[in-house]
Amino acid sequence: MSGEGLAALAGLGSVAVERLSGITLPAPAPAPIEASSGLLGDEVPAPESATDASGEPVFDAAATADIQGNVIPGFHKDHQRFLFFAAGDLDGAREWLRWLAPRLSSMREVLDFRREFRRERLESGSATPTKTATWTAFALSHAAVLKLVGDDATGFGDQAFRQGMSARSTYLGDPSDPAAPGHRDGWRVGGEASEPDFLVIVAADTSGDLEAAASEILSEAHRRSVTLAFDQLGENLPGALSGHEHFGFKDGISQPGIRGATADGERLSPRYLDPRNPHARIFGKPGQPLVWPGQFVAGWPRQSPADPLVPDDGAGAFPDWARNGSYLVFRRLTQDVPAFWDFAARAAEAHGTDPVRFASLMVGRWPSGAPISRAPEEDDVALAGDEFAHNHFQFDDDTRQWMPAPELAEAGYAGDTHPRARADLFGDMCPVGSHIRKVNPRDSGTDFGAPADTFLRLMLRRGIPFGPPLAGVSDPSPELVATERGLLFAAYMTSIEDQFEFVVRRWANSPVQPNVGGHDPIIGQADVHGDRTRHIDLPTPSNGTRSVALEREFVTPTGGGYFFAPGISAVTEVLAAARSGGLGGP
Repeated sequence: MSGEGLAALAGLGSVAVERLSGITLPAPAPAPIEASSGLLGDEVPAPESATDASGEPVFDAAATADIQGNVIPGFHKDHQRFLFFAAGDLDGAREWLRWLAPRLSSMREVLDFRREFRRERLESGSATPTKTATWTAFALSHAAVLKLVGDDATGFGDQAFRQGMSARSTYLGDPSDPAAPGHRDGWRVGGEASEPDFLVIVAADTSGDLEAAASEILSEAHRRSVTLAFDQLGENLPGALSGHEHFGFKDGISQPGIRGATADGERLSPRYLDPRNPHARIFGKPGQPLVWPGQFVAGWPRQSPADPLVPDDGAGAFPDWARNGSYLVFRRLTQDVPAFWDFAARAAEAHGTDPVRFASLMVGRWPSGAPISRAPEEDDVALAGDEFAHNHFQFDDDTRQWMPAPELAEAGYAGDTHPRARADLFGDMCPVGSHIRKVNPRDSGTDFGAPADTFLRLMLRRGIPFGPPLAGVSDPSPELVATERGLLFAAYMTSIEDQFEFVVRRWANSPVQPNVGGHDPIIGQADVHGDRTRHIDLPTPSNGTRSVALEREFVTPTGGGYFFAPGISAVTEVLAAARSGGLGGP
């Protein structure tokens, strides 16, 4: 590695971000509930549902016990194992599924834990929970669904899921040359000859608890001729780099909120804006759009492309038994950290800036997570530590001041006093081609029209790094530099084609969409008849732009798959049930 690149990388994580503290949140107040029907459309029949006073759906006890907890609200544990299995004997696989089903973690179980952890975090400022938990999630490939339920797999309307990621690899921009790094023939898991049937994700707060839970699952699988195909450990980075990915940047900041409440009145995504603010109907936290749950869970009201406040009538194409399930996209992405920072150092010199700022322009955020839009010249760790401010910004228009909800103000939040983001239509501060603008254009119009369309593209991301960090290491050994590291990308949604593939193929991989500004420099790929040349347009001090060639790819796919995470009841009642004819079509 070059001297400047190495120095920039070594300095990451040297300054810890101080989180908010001293905020004591009240218990959630019950919401009035009204009986309702017809919200779910005609394609996925469901019992009569209910809405709260705002018209958002209510998840009753049966729903919160059935939806897997890694979908809503997400595990977010420091230690995780991704276990991929191949079904040998189908009777053995069904027996294993019957054993596994009662051990799957539900939405209710994880919500209860996350509620208390959120209150602890805001009160103490600590990101470490005082209580611990170990959770398990399950998903299976379309090939596995076919093996287990036969014709009852035909109700899945998503072509990407039916074909699998390997078959659509080049469609995602992966190399078409079998000899090139990233081609599916070289994947560690999920290639054409190694597509797994099952994926089990085990997550825990301690490595010991993780090992114990994973060992039990592996032992029971082995007893029933369910073969381990691949085992990948993922771990949160240590110390001040907690929550960061391997290039050294805070990850997972911008997650969508989910509309809806539990039967006891708890919002799935808390509302922190003063209700007198019109944006309080669109955002949970400042900058966190509220999305109808059918974008992530089958059988629930979906997002309307025309009006974010009104659900769409369509429920998506799923078989009846898939209600409360979700597609899971998995992508094993290897990160070339030395190449990224070497490039940032060389390009920064030519651009008249320093490596950290140049790298931050490519990402759209500083390593701390502070957005370039609100801190254009230097990192702002105070802004980064304010979870009610670090995601509050727009791109096209000035970002307005917001008032906290009375409950939040009374709980001790002093308000967002950080510099506000100014209109940046042409990317003079945050480049139009930066990673965060490519995958989430926010208030910008796109090639598909109004900003409301962007709500349809959002996903629930549940990724975690793998491999030892280089960031923060001042004198890494050659062995450490050569060790593989990267991100286990995982995301839940109800349309692989319209969410994950749309964002990757149409936006990240394009130099002109959603707006002209170059390729996504982090995850974007280009493969035009073997030409993988990419670039990004960056602002210059003279208020112009300069096209910077991206010398190489810093992220390489080394595995992946498209899976479906069913409702917990469907595991025992459908997938593990002995076949004796059809189970009912869509």
